[in-house]
Amino acid sequence: MQRLVVKSFMASSPLLLSLVGLLNRSTILRLRVAPLLRPIHKKYCCKSLGFSNEVPNMLRRTSKLKVSCEETDNSHIKWWREKMRMCRKPSSLQLIKRLNDSNLLGLDVTLKNGSLKEGTLNLEILQFKSRFPQEVLLCRVGDFYEAVGFDACILVEHAGLNPCGGLRSDSIPKAGCPVVNLRQTLDDLTRNGFSACIVEEVQAPTQARSRKGRFISGHAHPGSPYVFGLVGADHDIDFPEPIPVIGISWSAKGYCFISVLETMKTYSLEDGLTEEAVVTKLRTCQCHHLFLHTSLRHNSSGTRRWGEFGEGGLVWGECNGKPFEWIDGVPIEDLLLK
Repeated sequence: MQRLVVKSFMASSPLLLSLVGLLNRSTILRLRVAPLLRPIHKKYCCKSLGFSNEVPNMLRRTSKLKVSCEETDNSHIKWWREKMRMCRKPSSLQLIKRLNDSNLLGLDVTLKNGSLKEGTLNLEILQFKSRFPQEVLLCRVGDFYEAVGFDACILVEHAGLNPCGGLRSDSIPKAGCPVVNLRQTLDDLTRNGFSACIVEEVQAPTQARSRKGRFISGHAHPGSPYVFGLVGADHDIDFPEPIPVIGISWSAKGYCFISVLETMKTYSLEDGLTEEAVVTKLRTCQCHHLFLHTSLRHNSSGTRRWGEFGEGGLVWGECNGKPFEWIDGVPIEDLLLK
């Protein structure tokens, strides 16, 4: 093979025949072999450089997605913590001590039955919770509907249920109700301003050691507390007035009061209100959630402390005693997105 290469090289370059005698065999081979290696080496380098540029970009995108998810979860966890601070029952307060803010359920993975590993019921519940993070999630387990973490504390505080397993300090907060009492539990939750998500399990034969399939069967809201299939023939349905989500902002015209009815898919906006009018509305209407726009933080003194020098003091005093969240951007658009 090497002889053939050398012969073809000399035949294609007649003018170099006179130099052949001056070159030994090893020199000729180096002249032919070296150019054959260089393109392969360059091609390899180009591929390695391209791969090294793609990896950091993929890591950056993954990192940004993870940070955004963590920020979203933190805002919901803060919302649930506000609800926990409003609990007063001794049994609820004991359960709250065992909560952990590392996940949307509030579970401490170091406690008994607190594992979030693959294949556990807790992880399945967490996946449902991530879709509806501000609803009390009731999961069907056999003849009961169970809730864990933040949701269990709400059931004990507002639905009059007892903690499962008593008040053991080595286990996660858990509470539940029998299937026949689901309607009463939903009534108690919606009456206290909470929405609920009902997760059913597939009622079908399953193989040994295999987990039953589960799906979301319905939602109950303060303005629409009844779930299809739960109302008996002897039950007199009385739909209450829908409870709105309230948003307040401020502009040069005055205060803006926005009311959104989630179940009716409608909203109303009143602009140019005085401070006294806003306070009156807050005192005379019940709200599901309260959102305050960052425009309320500005005042004539140019500071960022809402209520300073008396301006906005009445509204601040009324809102300060209620759980609320701040929003930014266009008030009505942000509120509808919420």
